[in-house]
Amino acid sequence: MTPRRSVPSAGPGVGLNRRLRRWLASELVALRPVVEASARACRAEHSRKHFTSYQQVCLLLFHGLAARGSLRQSYEQFAACPGLVAASGLGVGDGTEHLGISYSQVAASNGTRPAGVLAGVVQHLIGRLQLAGVDRPGGDPLLGSLVIQDSTFLRLSLRLAGWLPPLRRPSLSGVRAQVWLHPSLDLPEVVDLTTVKLNDHLSWDRSVLGDPARLAALAGQTLVVDLGYYRHTAFRDLVAAGVHVVTRRYPSTSITVEADRPIQPPLPDLDGGRITVIADQRVTLGTPATRTGVVLPGWRMVTADVAPRLRTGHRSPTPRRYEILTDRWDLDAAEVVQVYLWRWQIELFFRWLKSHIQLPRFLGYSENAVELSVWLAILVHLLALLAARALGLPRRSPLLLARLTGALIHLDPARDADPPPAARQLPLPGFDLPPASPT
Repeated sequence: MTPRRSVPSAGPGVGLNRRLRRWLASELVALRPVVEASARACRAEHSRKHFTSYQQVCLLLFHGLAARGSLRQSYEQFAACPGLVAASGLGVGDGTEHLGISYSQVAASNGTRPAGVLAGVVQHLIGRLQLAGVDRPGGDPLLGSLVIQDSTFLRLSLRLAGWLPPLRRPSLSGVRAQVWLHPSLDLPEVVDLTTVKLNDHLSWDRSVLGDPARLAALAGQTLVVDLGYYRHTAFRDLVAAGVHVVTRRYPSTSITVEADRPIQPPLPDLDGGRITVIADQRVTLGTPATRTGVVLPGWRMVTADVAPRLRTGHRSPTPRRYEILTDRWDLDAAEVVQVYLWRWQIELFFRWLKSHIQLPRFLGYSENAVELSVWLAILVHLLALLAARALGLPRRSPLLLARLTGALIHLDPARDADPPPAARQLPLPGFDLPPASPT
């Protein structure tokens, strides 16, 4: 059974809740032109008169934040939120808790309205958060240059999603989302959404290595990948495009040591002293006798033992041996290992999507509805980031998601709208505020 988030009640945090409602009311107003522009770009309003893209986005946002077990439950509870109904324009106007569209219309729109509507809104919010990150001073410059790539599997039934290719083991059917994560800002980018027939190698070739625009966007940054993407031809193309790489050594990779480098002592506060560098070497990857014949000279391999964190409950306290490969020579050996350890952030992000935002709750089983579900989960995550920044919180959290749900349910546009500028400041004793100039 899908767990429900509890709606926070008024109490000691009522001031924060009111600020959150005001922020959310202004965000819904600001999102309308963004949604309309995105809908025009993908012709989402073609032959539609009674259910606009903005109205659908409002309803889907409520579904994504309320975490109800089904879209029908969200549809029924949406009708009981008069402020949200008024803000979306879905009310009937007869004083009853009924919407101007039926549930069947909502479900049908999830399968027919292009998922590009939400994709455009997501790109707009990512741009806002990137600009906000540039304006914010401080932060680790090394962490800010990292892009982590990995994929997550979303299971689908072959019986319900007939567009999926058949498999010998139907229990493994589903889709795979390829994601970039910028860990310094907690910003995700969905770079590809494929069926399980297309493995990580082929998806990487299509969505990154075969896309000049994406390669250009990565130039100057460091791409951190795991063994699922290990391929010398891909590393060669990335380095040629100005992209740095950090990955683990594949066990069967042929390594020729060119030179041993002196081991520098790590900084005392680097990850709590967990990293013990064993070797720092200049190596050549591969041999001409391999199938591809690609040889990568002048790479760096750092061998280190990393002690597990005690709070993770790791079964064995024995340090784990890592062999990290990279083309970066400007970092200390311990920093190279630390960069790879930061790859774990994307695994935590996937757990956040599935456990708290509940990404596997699909809006339907058509290809468009599945893609729309992925974009909706990313959109809810970005709203949590924006809300945390607006409230001065250090990061997003499950409690903030619960507060967002309560703010959306109790939203009242007339009450929560920003007051006029003249009403925001109280006069000092003995002084009267000048009357507001007519507009």
